[in-house]
Amino acid sequence: MLIAASSDIHSPKYIGFFIDSVRKMPEPDLFLLAGDLILRGAVGAFDLVHDEIRKNWPEVPLIGVFGNEEFENAKRKLRREYNDVMWLDDEAVQVKGIDIYGTTGVLDEPTPWQSKSIPGIEKIYEKRIENIDGFVQTHPHSIVLSHYAVGTYTIDPVSYPLQLTSDKLFQRLRTSTVTIIHGHCHYAPQWIFHQDNMFIYNVALPLHKAVVLLNL
Repeated sequence: MLIAASSDIHSPKYIGFFIDSVRKMPEPDLFLLAGDLILRGAVGAFDLVHDEIRKNWPEVPLIGVFGNEEFENAKRKLRREYNDVMWLDDEAVQVKGIDIYGTTGVLDEPTPWQSKSIPGIEKIYEKRIENIDGFVQTHPHSIVLSHYAVGTYTIDPVSYPLQLTSDKLFQRLRTSTVTIIHGHCHYAPQWIFHQDNMFIYNVALPLHKAVVLLNL
């Protein structure tokens, strides 16, 4: 199965890379969008992403999750105005026989803004780990579509890595048969990690300057 995946388009900031790539691609079986699709909650800018995909492939299943730049009010508008997209917010769907769990993801260390602005953020992340792990254990060969990274292998080399990712979630899933597709990290020394039956792919558009195609 040919899967197209991208994230961190921050439309309109990186939309040129996205459009150029889509126009050169073969038709995928699925198109996955791993969050930060718009810049700072600018819902209307998703038109540029959505219209380019639909102009080329009107019927391709389109699955998206929300990143940290899809604010709460933006999430509601995106669901309402682009209802052909299967938006997953700690939810699962089966498409073409593939089980997909979609989530913004988990940070082991909430950012200072999150700690200040989101009551109980640590508990929210703990619950997400339980839910994701529970899904993966009962749905082998599934895909986890997350905005935030999982583990430290496909992220930027920064001073505070656990504000980009969750090693706790990685440790829970490391023996599972699962494919993890994430974004959030615009730069990384490597974008693929493979251990036993776990595969992790960083599909951030600024990293690749193109949509990533995966044969799964």
